[in-house]
Amino acid sequence: MRRSARRYPQKLAIIDGSKRITYDEFNKDANRFGNGLLGSGLSKGDKVAFIGSNCSELLITFLGTAKAGMVFVPINPLLKGSEMYFALNHAEVKFAVVEDAFWSTFSDARESLPLLQHAVPILRGGADQNYRDFAHFLSGESTEEIEVIINDRDPVQVLYTGGTTSFPKAAVLTHLSIVMSSLTTALDLKFDHNDIILAAMPLFHVAQLDALGVGLILVGGTIVTVPKMDPTLFLESIDREKITIAGLLSPLFWGVLSHPDFAQYDLSSLKLVYYFGAVMPPALLEAVIEKICPDVFLEFGQTEMSPCATTFKPEDQLRKQGSLGNSGTLVEIEVMDNDGNLVPPGQLGEFVYRSPHVMQGYYNDAQATEAAFQYNWFHSGDLGFMDDEGYVYFIDRKKDMIKTGGENVASIEVEQIIYQDPRVQEVHVIGLPHKRWGEAITAVIVAKPATAITEEEVINRCKQYLAGFKVPKSVIFVDDFPRSAIGKTLKYRLRQQLHDYYDNGLG
Repeated sequence: MRRSARRYPQKLAIIDGSKRITYDEFNKDANRFGNGLLGSGLSKGDKVAFIGSNCSELLITFLGTAKAGMVFVPINPLLKGSEMYFALNHAEVKFAVVEDAFWSTFSDARESLPLLQHAVPILRGGADQNYRDFAHFLSGESTEEIEVIINDRDPVQVLYTGGTTSFPKAAVLTHLSIVMSSLTTALDLKFDHNDIILAAMPLFHVAQLDALGVGLILVGGTIVTVPKMDPTLFLESIDREKITIAGLLSPLFWGVLSHPDFAQYDLSSLKLVYYFGAVMPPALLEAVIEKICPDVFLEFGQTEMSPCATTFKPEDQLRKQGSLGNSGTLVEIEVMDNDGNLVPPGQLGEFVYRSPHVMQGYYNDAQATEAAFQYNWFHSGDLGFMDDEGYVYFIDRKKDMIKTGGENVASIEVEQIIYQDPRVQEVHVIGLPHKRWGEAITAVIVAKPATAITEEEVINRCKQYLAGFKVPKSVIFVDDFPRSAIGKTLKYRLRQQLHDYYDNGLG
């Protein structure tokens, strides 16, 4: 942060609605916040939470916390009171910055937060006036650089993995891991100081904040924040701010492409569109390349990797369809069997990683940390294989493999067949309890708008291409899936919702 402010003092660092913040102003505000933390009685290593949507205050809080040698804990603002209470208590948070829209939920949890010493609202109207707001907290604080000795392996973030598991673990990321992760992203995506990136995914999530946000700060680029993932905001921002780099989770691109005014927006400034998470279905990938930007990039990983493990470059998107790409610049990937043996290309196993940007461990969970680093590799929990060129192919999460009638079935294999039907917008295949099969393969589908598709058609397609034991026993049509705050489908919640489907005689 300090180096970029010295290199590009008058260049725009953040565009947040009507606010335009230069690197010099950004750095000074971060110093004000960090000095304010130290003046509030906190010390190196203490935890500082942020609860809110994408905004300049989140970035100032993060960088100020880091400068003061403290640990940033971004919290999903959509958590319920009890969930927020768990995260804030588990992380031992002492100071919290809370956007006023989420102040009520935070207040419900506050009585159960014995370690919390200070709470500062961001006043946009309606917050509790008895507390100093964020702007007042910064005012009067010194803009001088903070004199705290920070080692490269000191913790700087505690991030709740939350995504697809029911019990969240908290990954501890260090200054080194985030700098190295941002280097991987900046090198692989070819960031430079002329780039303007759209922060459309939540900044409380590691991908948007660390890989992309810190990656842009590293080279002196500009971050444009929008408060939520919305197709209209996405398109308007690209057009208005001449965004060069933008991205979303794969399924959310359907909403952008189907926007009624899509053709009216000028997207010509884009040099790169990225997507995170799962492999993009071929029809969607081709539409994004044709209608949004010809250069499309996938980064795949997880919070524990800060987050990127693989990079799938534009020139490989069609040549290696179905792949997650190969290893990021600072990542080594292998495939390992259950006994700790590295397996040859083409053989199924678990993806394991070595990298300077892997997490330090899980916060206050020595047992989970030890298991994650068994055999001196970080274990991803993802099953797949690697081809002769080092490109990796995801098969399934270990916990998502379906055991049906004594056979193991990868949900993604069934999903890929169903995606061949152009009427399918999104599909997730899960195993549900069944008296005869143990787990019954069940396809849950969101159909594209203004289309009609039947269960019989889906099952017949699967019978044509799959062995009988892999064919879904039932097809369920829904309007949408339970999702995390970044739009990732939560399969465990889907399984919970449909747990009694076969017991109730519906399938």
